[in-house]
Amino acid sequence: MKPKQTILIFHPALAPYRVDFFNALHRAFNAHFYFNLLNVSDQKFDQDDLKGKSEFSSNYLQKGFEFMGKSFRTGAISAIKKHKPDIILCSEYGPLTCLVFAYVNLFRKKVRFYTISDDSIANSIERKGVRKWLRNLICKKGNGVLFTSEAVCNWHKENVSKKIKTLELPIIHNDEVLRKRYFDSLNEANANIEKYNLKGKKVILFVGRLVQVKNLRFLLKCFSKIDTSDCSLVLVGDGELRGALENHAKDLGISDKVIFTGRKEGKALYSWYTFSQIFVFPSTYERYGAVVNEALLGGCYTLCSAAAGASSLIDAKNGQLFDPKNETDFIEKLQAAIDSSNPLETEITNLRENKMPFTFDEKIGSLIKQL
Repeated sequence: MKPKQTILIFHPALAPYRVDFFNALHRAFNAHFYFNLLNVSDQKFDQDDLKGKSEFSSNYLQKGFEFMGKSFRTGAISAIKKHKPDIILCSEYGPLTCLVFAYVNLFRKKVRFYTISDDSIANSIERKGVRKWLRNLICKKGNGVLFTSEAVCNWHKENVSKKIKTLELPIIHNDEVLRKRYFDSLNEANANIEKYNLKGKKVILFVGRLVQVKNLRFLLKCFSKIDTSDCSLVLVGDGELRGALENHAKDLGISDKVIFTGRKEGKALYSWYTFSQIFVFPSTYERYGAVVNEALLGGCYTLCSAAAGASSLIDAKNGQLFDPKNETDFIEKLQAAIDSSNPLETEITNLRENKMPFTFDEKIGSLIKQL
């Protein structure tokens, strides 16, 4: 048996939507993981819980500083010298990626260099100036870039360079692992149904930060214009707009039909995906949107903004795309989804059918073979 190749991964921070992918790399390679930050900058996840789900050890590049929203860290070159990798995988086109890219091209030419980009097509088009120049340089001179969908891969080949080696890496969980956690959350699900009086209701779910880009005033306004006699809209998350959104729901006369749960993690979050009939993701600007995968794995019929990178997960069977600035388009599709849904009637004892169009093993297995 051939010895495993060594892969060195540099990433900003450990997040729930990367754990399964990193576990897969750990099993396939002799892998070493280095993170810039102790937690994700715009969301604070339970790192002890994430490490408990990780099969790998986490290392941190702690020396350095933050400047204009960017993390400048030292120690990457020492890690390369220490582990002597065959492959290096970075994230995006920031300072650390540029440093490692330059070092590999000057002194470690035999090392295969890849970076991950979560850009949607809209994000790719919007890159300007130095950011665009760095993107183009790394795309053309590296060994490959991992993009979130085939459509984004094709855009870069057509608009940046036909010579780019593109690989597909949707931001998805291991379906078997996450669905097991969903099953374990069913008691919590039934408790939520009881707590919020949801029996006999059709539940429309949003999960995410309560911030401007998530387009939640639009969602509330559209929800107020449909037949909501047997519906509840649940917003799982927190953020700077929570108070304003609660007041907006009151002004629209729907506060008795809108539930603000606050931010949830683990079973407290998973449980909502197991019984909500419809998931909505109305963002006007979204590089991807990992919650769309989570909703589909829970069996939710999903209405996804066409502006989100995760729109690539939606097909004719599991949901619909909509224009996040067109009220008529969204209202028609939301009302149709409500009309075709059945209200909650009995205690939840089993998971619904997985609505993802492909499996984690299919996508990640194919990617690992190409690295």
